[in-house]
Amino acid sequence: MKQFHIQDHPFRQQIESFQEQVRASPPPAPSRWTPERKLSFLREIVEAFRSRQDSSGAIIDPVTDEEWHYSTPCYALAASVLAACGFERYAESARRALTHSIGCLVRGEAPQNHGDFFPVPIMEACRLLGPHVPAEQLEAWRQALSGIDPEQIYTYVEAKKDPDDIINWNAIALSGEYLRFREGLSQDQSWVEKYLTTYQLPRFTGLGLYQDGRLSSPNCPFAYDIVTRYHLEILNESGYAGAGAGELEKRLRLGATTGLFLLSPLGEYPPRGRSAQHQWNEAAAAMIFSIYAKRARSSGEETMARAFTRGAALCFEAISRWQTEAGDLRIVRNYYPPEKRHGHEIYSRHATYNMWTAAALAFSILHADPDIPEGAIPAETGGYVLEADGSFQTVAASIRNQQIIVQTSLQDPYNLPGMVRIHRTGLPSLIGPSSAGFGEAGFTLFSEGAVEPVSYAPAWQSAAGGRWHSLVEGSPGGGDFNMMDGIDGRASGAGAVVRTETELPELCVFAVHWKGLPGEVGEIESRYVQRDGEIEMHYSFPPSVEKAGAVIPLLAYDGQEASEIEVLPASVTVRYRGGTLCVRPLTEDTVIAEEQPGKQYASRNGLLRVVRLERQGNAIAFRITLHP
Repeated sequence: MKQFHIQDHPFRQQIESFQEQVRASPPPAPSRWTPERKLSFLREIVEAFRSRQDSSGAIIDPVTDEEWHYSTPCYALAASVLAACGFERYAESARRALTHSIGCLVRGEAPQNHGDFFPVPIMEACRLLGPHVPAEQLEAWRQALSGIDPEQIYTYVEAKKDPDDIINWNAIALSGEYLRFREGLSQDQSWVEKYLTTYQLPRFTGLGLYQDGRLSSPNCPFAYDIVTRYHLEILNESGYAGAGAGELEKRLRLGATTGLFLLSPLGEYPPRGRSAQHQWNEAAAAMIFSIYAKRARSSGEETMARAFTRGAALCFEAISRWQTEAGDLRIVRNYYPPEKRHGHEIYSRHATYNMWTAAALAFSILHADPDIPEGAIPAETGGYVLEADGSFQTVAASIRNQQIIVQTSLQDPYNLPGMVRIHRTGLPSLIGPSSAGFGEAGFTLFSEGAVEPVSYAPAWQSAAGGRWHSLVEGSPGGGDFNMMDGIDGRASGAGAVVRTETELPELCVFAVHWKGLPGEVGEIESRYVQRDGEIEMHYSFPPSVEKAGAVIPLLAYDGQEASEIEVLPASVTVRYRGGTLCVRPLTEDTVIAEEQPGKQYASRNGLLRVVRLERQGNAIAFRITLHP
C-alpha cells in the first residue's frame, strides 16, 4: 500500500487545524451511501442505457442517434463491475460492448477519433470479465490488444501534435498503455515513460493540481485537473514503478488533499473552466478520494481517511441529485432537456458523459474500503482560505458548512473575476448562484439567455452620468481570447493579490486587491467576510470614483423551475426550491437598481437576472443571508 502524509503539503498548517477541529467535534451524520446503495445507483444508470445497445454492441446516444466518443467502452467497464459484483445479467451486454470497443480501437476507428480514451476502460473491463467469458474469448481480446502501436492509434502524440498541445488526452492514453504493459500486451513501458516525464509531470503545480491547455499558457479547467489525476491515479494504483513514479506519487498525493479542501460542503468541485459542472467531475473525485481513504488509514492518518471516505460519499450525493426518473443523469447541473444542450460543451453528449460518469463511479466502488467510516470534510468544519496555485486563479474559502468561490482571473472572459459560487449545507446547490455568466461562450452552448459577463463583482462610475463599469470587464492587454489557451496578464500589470485575515470555523475573512484595471480606477479592493449563513462584501475604490456599485447575480430559472425574485428598496430576495437568499446593503443611501428589467443572462445552471447596488462615494458594502 502506498503511503499518505501531509508533511510536505504547502497547506499543512490548515490541514493540521482541520484535523484538530475534527477531533474536537462530534462526527457528522453518516450519509446514505453504503456499498449497496452505490451499486444500486450505478446499476440504475447502466440499465438506462442497456436498451440503447445495438446489434454490434455499441451504445447509441438517444439524442444524436449514433455512437459517440467513448460511451461504449465506458459502458463495458461499468457493466463489467456490476457483473463482478454479482449482477450476472450484465456480463453478456458488457462482453458485446467490450468486443465492439476493442475492434474500434485496434482498427483506428474510435468514434469521432477519441481512441485515446479507450484503453483504460477496455483493459479494466477485460480483467473483470475474464471469469465470465470463455477462455477463447479472453484470448481473442488479448491478441487484438497486443498489436497496438500507440504512436499510430492515439491522437495526442508527438507524431500528430505540437509538443505544447499534448494535453490531458495523452495522460489518459498513457494510463491505459501502462495497463496494457502490466498485462503483458506490450513489450516495454518506454512510451509511457517518455510521455509521462516529458509532457505530463511538468504540468503539475506545487499543490498537486494538473494544468490543462497549452503547456506554455495553460487555461486550467478544474474538470481536467480532476479527470487527469483520476486517470494517472489508475496508473499509480496499478503498480507503476518507472522513472517518474516517485514524482507522480507525490504530485497525486498533494493533489488529492488539495482537492478535498476544494470540495464544497455539497460535494461539488469548483466551477472554473470548460466542462465545469458536468457530473463526471465529481465521479472522478469520488474515485480519488476512495483510494486515498485507504492510503491514509494504512499510514495512520485516520482523520484524513474518514474525510476522504465522506468526500467520496458527498460526490455520489451531488451526482444523484441530477438523476432522472428513467435512471440516467442530467449530464450538466440544470434541468433543461438534453436535446437543448444548455450549459453543455460543444463536445458534450448525453450517452458519453452518462457512461463516463458511470465508469468513474464503478472505479470508485472497486477501490472503496467499506470499513472506513465517514468523518467531516474540510468544508464542513471550515476555517480556511485556499488560493489555488499555477494558473487556476481561484480562491476557495470556507466556514463551517459553507463555502464561497472567488475567481481572480482579470483577463479571461470565459472565467470571470469576482465571487462565482456560494454553497451552504441544507440549501439548493444552485441558489447562490452556483456559477457565473460568460464574457465569451468558448466551448459552451446555451439555448437561451444573453452571453454577457456576470458575477458578484465591484462596479463603478467615474463621472456623473457616465457609463457604469464592472470588474467582470477585466483588464485589456492579455491577448485575444482563445478557447484552449490561458491568458497571461502579467505583461500588462493586471492581477490580483489575496490577503487572508481570519481563518476560523465560525469566521473567515480575506481580501483581494485587484490591480492593473483600465482607466482612472486602476485598483480596487474587495473584502469577503463569512459567518454562519452570512457573507459580507466590502468594495473600496480610489477617490476618482464618483459612484460605487456592486453587481448582484440572481438565479432566475434552472430549465424547469423559476425562482421567485423580490426587489424592494432595501433588499433583494430569491426564493428557490425551499431555500432563501437575501441581499441587503450595509452602506447608507444605497439604491438597488435593475438596469435592464427582465433581461436574463446565460449561465451553466440556467438563467440569471442582475441588479446593481449603487451609492455616491468610493465604497459600498452589502450582506447576503442564506436560510431554508
